[in-house]
Amino acid sequence: MAFAPLRKLNIFAECRALRWRLRECPPFLFLVMGGMTIFGMLATYIVAAEYEEDVQILSVTGVTLVMLILGHFITTGFNRMAEANRMKSEFIAIVSHQLRSPLSIFKWTLDVVGRGMTKDSMDRGRIDAFMETLTTTTEQMIQMVNSLLDVSRIEVGTFSLKKERFSLNDLTAEILNGFRRYVETAHITLEFTPDPGLPPIYADRERLAMVIQNLIDNAVKYTPGSGRIAITAQAVAPNMDMIKWSIKDEGLGIPDDDKRHIFEKFYRADNVRRHHPRGSGMGLYIARAVIEATGGTIGFRSSSDDGTDFWFTLPVEKA
Repeated sequence: MAFAPLRKLNIFAECRALRWRLRECPPFLFLVMGGMTIFGMLATYIVAAEYEEDVQILSVTGVTLVMLILGHFITTGFNRMAEANRMKSEFIAIVSHQLRSPLSIFKWTLDVVGRGMTKDSMDRGRIDAFMETLTTTTEQMIQMVNSLLDVSRIEVGTFSLKKERFSLNDLTAEILNGFRRYVETAHITLEFTPDPGLPPIYADRERLAMVIQNLIDNAVKYTPGSGRIAITAQAVAPNMDMIKWSIKDEGLGIPDDDKRHIFEKFYRADNVRRHHPRGSGMGLYIARAVIEATGGTIGFRSSSDDGTDFWFTLPVEKA
């Protein structure tokens, strides 16, 4: 314990703890700037005593430029710290908001079930309905926690995939079957046009399923009633070594000012927040990480008049 203050002077350890490179770590840059200040003062003194005025001016200019560059790096480091604090505050707000609703439902359902069982007046059908609510709410909270863990793994570089060989057509059809009741309730027409000759892919089936579920859920959620959603999966010409999966909706569209932020973590477009306050803003961030880690790309086209077309490409499994 006596050497704890000395350990705090280990700038390299502090930079490693922050997971920052040295050129972005303010404590290290302050040390370098202090050294450069001392060096600059000594060099200026020596040059002033030994050389002519032109050399003096050049040496002072050089030292000033180096100091400006270091100042830029320090400012960048502090900007990153400020951004990290902002993201932390936003993260806490989102998690609090997202978990508050399911936890409230959970508590309310347990209270109702508890009162009913105490009075011995609750039939089996009502108990089953309440248990289904509890199960659904629990799954939502588990999904939220898993998404947060994925975001954390992406940030620290430990995000990994368990790849296997499977058909993208079969996976899409399986997921669509789970959305059938949801789509019918929303009065939306959902069409899937698969390529029957589509070759298999080699990817993480579970995580890719999450990507497709998120894209379909967004399309259904933000498409007004009686709208149409079209999904396609096809090989990409000319070499046919990539598969393109796309989903086109007739929904709200993404405003131009929001397009460059759409894959950022915790980001949600303004028009989306107005229509659907709930949402974490993690789905597309995780989706991009999954697709890029698999060797593909993800993107979109959107307009307020024509809805949004999200797509991703994945490499075909090599023989």
